[in-house]
Amino acid sequence: MADNKNLRRHFWQAAHLFVENAVTNNIVLIQALGLCPIIAAGTTLKNGVTLTVCTAIVLVPLSFFIALVGNYLAKWLRPAIYVLLAAVLLGATGYVLGTYISPELYARLYLFIPLMAVNMLYTRSVGLSTWVNPLATVVDALGSTLGFGMVICLISAIREMAISNTLWDIPVQLPLTLSEATIPFTAFVLLGFMSALLQWCRQRVSAYFHRKEADEE
Repeated sequence: MADNKNLRRHFWQAAHLFVENAVTNNIVLIQALGLCPIIAAGTTLKNGVTLTVCTAIVLVPLSFFIALVGNYLAKWLRPAIYVLLAAVLLGATGYVLGTYISPELYARLYLFIPLMAVNMLYTRSVGLSTWVNPLATVVDALGSTLGFGMVICLISAIREMAISNTLWDIPVQLPLTLSEATIPFTAFVLLGFMSALLQWCRQRVSAYFHRKEADEE
């Protein structure tokens, strides 16, 4: 019985960490990271999804790897190993995207993939100091990636529909197009609305998970 209670408590703690990184401490809306790719490249849903997937491919395995072996590495060596592995994963991701999936997508995004990934890697304390629980690092990385993905995909979808009346290159029936949606100011306006909505959600989400964790104490 006690084991089940501890399991439930750990579940709610992990869920709280995931939602906290994805929503209440969203890496874009709270920490203002990844703005350049969102503003410059977030004009189609394909771009947004591609950048999100590339982030996950780099961030999740790196976080797990460092959590497993970081304690066995000297502190001065951890950043160098982290950067080296990130470069290998980024290079492999870019090669697969440009060679086997879509050379056109890679041509549009090759400047933003490393920039966006490095921005997110820079914020992850897991890169330079280790977590006790490797699972927590994966939850942390997934939450941060999802938070970035939700913002860039939503903004990219809205801008694509406004610019060309398409979504994922599929025509949609809208009464008009707004070519002005291509300019960065549009992304800033959308980010402003999303930030305001986030402030409204933060207290409610945090209070919910704190209550759930307290119930399992």
